[in-house]
Amino acid sequence: MKRNINVLVVEDNVYYNKMLSSTLQQSVLSKKGKWDFKYKLHSFTDAAECITKIKSSEFSDSDSIAFIDYYLGNGINGTHIIKMLKELPVSTTIVLLSQSKSVREKLYQGVYDYFVLKDQSAPALCCLCLEQYLDNKFYIPLD
Repeated sequence: MKRNINVLVVEDNVYYNKMLSSTLQQSVLSKKGKWDFKYKLHSFTDAAECITKIKSSEFSDSDSIAFIDYYLGNGINGTHIIKMLKELPVSTTIVLLSQSKSVREKLYQGVYDYFVLKDQSAPALCCLCLEQYLDNKFYIPLD
């Protein structure tokens, strides 16, 4: 039986959210058969909507990897979302995204698993984080 995985993208910029979600989706599809799992991609441009979904226990049944922008607008930052995800009874790997290098320095390492600076290489780095995560959890050795 295949295990389930949630892939969350929490980014308030609609263009960047769609681009990152699409890039992650293509990364998984291009390596179909390498991993044995079912996944669901959840994309949020509204942090409050993401918080509502977390509170509804929608992500409490499967491990997750979350790509979260630090600055989400409306007085919410990525640490609000991260704290809620870390309280769930499942494992969640956090990839924190920001255009500001100072965010990485201001937060202690335990808040996130990976930090990706939002520049031209960010989508590729996020794909690498996702692939590493999937390799660690679901890799099927080839004979």
